[in-house]
Amino acid sequence: CLKEILPNEVVRPAENAKDADSALVFLCYPLEVVDDDMGAKILERLQKCMGGVAMARYRKDSYWCKDYKEKIGDDPTKHFTDEELKERDALLVPGEEAQWCLFDPMVSAYYGKLYQKSKKPEYLKLQQLFLSRALAAITGDDCEFGAWMCCEAYYLHGDKWVPNDNTPLVWTQIDLKMALYEMEKSLSQ
Repeated sequence: CLKEILPNEVVRPAENAKDADSALVFLCYPLEVVDDDMGAKILERLQKCMGGVAMARYRKDSYWCKDYKEKIGDDPTKHFTDEELKERDALLVPGEEAQWCLFDPMVSAYYGKLYQKSKKPEYLKLQQLFLSRALAAITGDDCEFGAWMCCEAYYLHGDKWVPNDNTPLVWTQIDLKMALYEMEKSLSQ
């Protein structure tokens, strides 16, 4: 039952426990399956996942960690056995997790829904902040995949954050469109 787990992502088994996972924002928006109190707890936990570019999926996530392609090989999307996953996890240095671009738009949209219900200005400010973060993650002219792309994630390649190979990602594009839709609704009230 969700009530026994949330706002955590995983509680059992204890060795796999995660107290913060950015994907939980989807329970707040667009699914709207949690109440506002639980939504606030989830958002508070997501602060642990915030990075300078976007949001880590969860801390200690080795998928697209620093120099991923050099460490993992030619197929960065390969399936891993449990043993291979442990080996991949050992490569991760804390703080070098990939920063996913699909979460900031959803956080923005959710703050928009909260603002539209309550009219509290702090929610509008947070909606604007997370929309700004989402827009800032759109690729520039120096991106190998082209400018104006919505990425799946940024990862550290050497000492520079670069888009991963799943660029452009339609999922991120639609999340950004939903964030813009909620911002338009907030500003029209």
